[in-house]
Amino acid sequence: MSRPEWVAVIALLLLAFALRTIDLTRVPPGLHNDEVIETNIAETVAGGRWAIFFPEDTGSEGLHYYFAALFIRLFGDTVYALRLPAMALSLISMCVVWALARRLFGPIVALSALAGFAIVFWPLAFGRIISHTIMEVPVAALSAYFFWRAVGASRRRAHTASGRRAWRMWAFSGVWLGLSIYAYTAARILPIIFLAFGAYVWITRRAEWRRWWKGIALTLAVAAVIAVPLAAYLAQHPEVDDLDFFEIDRPLVELQQGNFAPVIRTTLDTLGMFAFTSDPLPYYTVPGRPVFEPVGALLLALGLLTGLRRWRRPEYAFVVLWFFLSLVPGMLSEPAPNSTRTLGAQVVVFMFPGIAIAALLSRRRGAIVYVGLAALFIGNLAWTAHDYFTVWPAIDAVRYWHNAGLKAIADRVQADPDTSPVVLCLPDEMIDERKPWWKPGWQHMRYLLHRPDVPLRYYNCVDAMVFIDGPARYAIPDTGADALDRFPIYAQFLATADPTLVTLPERLGVIARADISTELDPYLVEQAGNSSVAWAPEAGAEALEPIVSKAREAKESSNVSDRVLERLARDLDDLLEAIEEDEGPDVIRRASDAVDGSCGQVN
Repeated sequence: MSRPEWVAVIALLLLAFALRTIDLTRVPPGLHNDEVIETNIAETVAGGRWAIFFPEDTGSEGLHYYFAALFIRLFGDTVYALRLPAMALSLISMCVVWALARRLFGPIVALSALAGFAIVFWPLAFGRIISHTIMEVPVAALSAYFFWRAVGASRRRAHTASGRRAWRMWAFSGVWLGLSIYAYTAARILPIIFLAFGAYVWITRRAEWRRWWKGIALTLAVAAVIAVPLAAYLAQHPEVDDLDFFEIDRPLVELQQGNFAPVIRTTLDTLGMFAFTSDPLPYYTVPGRPVFEPVGALLLALGLLTGLRRWRRPEYAFVVLWFFLSLVPGMLSEPAPNSTRTLGAQVVVFMFPGIAIAALLSRRRGAIVYVGLAALFIGNLAWTAHDYFTVWPAIDAVRYWHNAGLKAIADRVQADPDTSPVVLCLPDEMIDERKPWWKPGWQHMRYLLHRPDVPLRYYNCVDAMVFIDGPARYAIPDTGADALDRFPIYAQFLATADPTLVTLPERLGVIARADISTELDPYLVEQAGNSSVAWAPEAGAEALEPIVSKAREAKESSNVSDRVLERLARDLDDLLEAIEEDEGPDVIRRASDAVDGSCGQVN
């Protein structure tokens, strides 16, 4: 390899590294619930858990978690550290894709593929998130790479050292192909790609198909052996292999019933993601933003047409088959297009613009051509950088799904030397741990905030209140100072307690520091006086016995932790004893104190 090519490769890898690590704690703007789930599983693996399939949430193949567990052990559980595995896997994918493209088509296609992988929004986004799905790309690329290394070695006589090396390379290809099944559900399409290529060889290479098929058969046989444990587990536990959550498999179900319309629609949408449309879910892209801009989409189309025109050459047939078949999981599911279920296409998709560029350079070279290619590269780099680091994190739906307000509150508390308690107002779905598609706020804060000296409390301040006896910080994410009156905790207490307000930018939240204990005493006395149910001293402890009974009944049926309910029961018992001693309203104030744990974090 020439010195200029080495320089270009190293420069592109350094650029990719920078794009995948700059502002890694700011973009994405917080932790998606899926990222919390992924991290929870990886932590159990780091703690010694072994499994080939993890049934948590909708079920996940296990290969990625062992890789991520190494980073947790080495670097801890900060947001930056948790996203490093994605960066590493993205760079590994780039290197393998470059090596595969160079072996198949030469340095021009390889450098073009490397450049596309480095700067296009799609692989960049997946190089910065916590997701087990990203493991599919490097493992699949390694399978393809060793397969074609074996093809090159097998063209020599079988009894030579090169011929024997070919069998080892085909076996290695099978190992990586088998491991891909442990990476992501969509990777189950990959063995079909090798079978389809075998059919192509049988049709077009009759004179040498036996040699090809021996290698393909060895690859598939090794892959099958590797995949047997997972297949056996899923056969024994079919309920954990959940493919119908949110009815994502509805197009496939309709197809099995003879209705082709949904599959036709999702197929067209999936193909259109490269030029005309985008994933409707904003998790990993800007809505309406295709993978390629118009010139890049044109180069992709020209590369595909070139591959189809050269279909008699196995390397072209292989990448064309890989491209279309790796999109099948997206074509058979919805919503479409889907950035995740089509990840397997990243192995070859960036080669096609390179094939078109190589064809162009074979016919015409000159300053104008090179300047145009440089402008295309710089323009795409600027487009991706602007959309990813500026446009995407500011989208309301992105901020919502990534809990950006909670992240901003955590960042502020992390940087503040104040150690007073923080009371976080969160929606019900981030408090109620029975919600299957949400992880509670305390699980997010485990990774967002690393301040063990700061007590945390969680509640929904729209319909509940938590009172801290003494100075405290009352945090309300995803709001501005002009909307604080909508929250009872502020309107009724904080506003009259001379609070110190910290307003976070872009309406990411407000933190009010105040001591509301002085406001609380007269309020409770007033409420007790106006209440239709009052404590009559002459009634003794029996007047509050119904309250105690209800609390004890709740302990038997509630999903709230025993620790919280036991503390509540103790507080009520203390209250009854105090009433018997005729201590009056003072004890009511003490019983309302939430700092000591009655309204604390539920573990």
